[in-house]
Amino acid sequence: MNLRGWLYSKYSSLQGREYYAIFDKLCQEITSGIHPETTQTNLIKIINHCQANVPYYTQIMLQIGNPTLLEQNPEVYLQKLPVLTKDLIRQNFEQIKSTDLQKRQWYFNQSGGSTGEPIRLIQDREYFNRSMAIKSLYSYLVSAIKTGEPEAILWGSRSDLLSNKGIKAKLSGFLRNTTYMNAFLMTHEKMAEFIERLNNKPPKIIIAYAQAIYELAQFAEQEQITIVPQKAIITTAGTLYPWMREKIESVFKCQVFNRYGSREVGDIACELPGKEGLWAAPWGNYIEIVDDKDNSLQTGVEGNILVTNLTNYAMPLIRYKIGDRGTLLVNEPSRQIFKEVSGRITDMFKRQDGSLVYGSYFTYLLCFKDWISKFQVVQKNYSKIVIIIMKVNQDYQPEQKELDEIVNHCQIAIGKKCQISFEFVDQIYPNQSGKYRYTISEI
Repeated sequence: MNLRGWLYSKYSSLQGREYYAIFDKLCQEITSGIHPETTQTNLIKIINHCQANVPYYTQIMLQIGNPTLLEQNPEVYLQKLPVLTKDLIRQNFEQIKSTDLQKRQWYFNQSGGSTGEPIRLIQDREYFNRSMAIKSLYSYLVSAIKTGEPEAILWGSRSDLLSNKGIKAKLSGFLRNTTYMNAFLMTHEKMAEFIERLNNKPPKIIIAYAQAIYELAQFAEQEQITIVPQKAIITTAGTLYPWMREKIESVFKCQVFNRYGSREVGDIACELPGKEGLWAAPWGNYIEIVDDKDNSLQTGVEGNILVTNLTNYAMPLIRYKIGDRGTLLVNEPSRQIFKEVSGRITDMFKRQDGSLVYGSYFTYLLCFKDWISKFQVVQKNYSKIVIIIMKVNQDYQPEQKELDEIVNHCQIAIGKKCQISFEFVDQIYPNQSGKYRYTISEI
């Protein structure tokens, strides 16, 4: 371990952050081979904890009975438990809390709110340490980075960025050898400064909001600023569209890896070098894919993602409907791999007959038009879509023929009677969690 990494590990231990030991153990398990019962063991453990200590689940499991099934096949038993939604968490907050909180170093957190109003949650030190270990593991598997080696972070969460303001945070950033850029303050001057720092001292990895690093790539290209080849980029907090990946890889001259997660359950899965899909670390979460009636779907079929977190005993989230859609490529004991995460459920537009239209259909109508700087397509109801556009040059007036063509293609997908309107604005802002969404359905 390098000197900074060693010092940071000692500093973190004094703060009660013991995730280095967990990280080392996970690395050893990967080297020796992950035991096929890893996920099952953790599922049994947290469900038993729910029965004994979480009132919401105590009553439900009493009605289910059949404890033998839990021990023999926890994945099947899990399907007997109800799906947990954000509304249910709000309605049953006190009942979902563990009764042994006094024994835990717990704290409040909240979801990013990318699908609406954030939800408040309780997490504890064990969850934090294990989540940080898994986050570090994904970065290590992508770039072989270890703590103390240079990394750059382009982030946009207000709460995360505010937590990096104090003396302790600055010391932590120094020891970790981390360069930060605030995705909320991406002025031309600050973007040029950040690129200069990347050029002068290329980090071992860049971790960035997908939209933020894409905008940085666009800026470098438009300003004809050359970026020296970087080593690896992990994008998160938003859909990484193929055209975004292509642009980022072209400008930064390195491979981009997509990471998927949320504040509620931590990092869930990540693309890895030479591997297909997004690998889900089996120590962190267990994934299910279900239809709109919460029935399990076969591997390879797209549906709604349910996540059972395996590490948060303070407020267990069991079969949590995270609000995303995806497809599993592999679903084996302690080995789950996403083929893809399609996007937020609200990124899917809805037709009057109940059928869905991928939000990416609309992004492809707009993303390659050189006069458009940013855009957002909002479905207000079944018969109204608003396309919000920020132009590269505010004085430019697109031809009506081009706008009519966009309208026509939208109506082909959503219906001829749907009204399509345009709003031209000076700026389009990300939501409160820093995430930028190209498509939003308000239905």
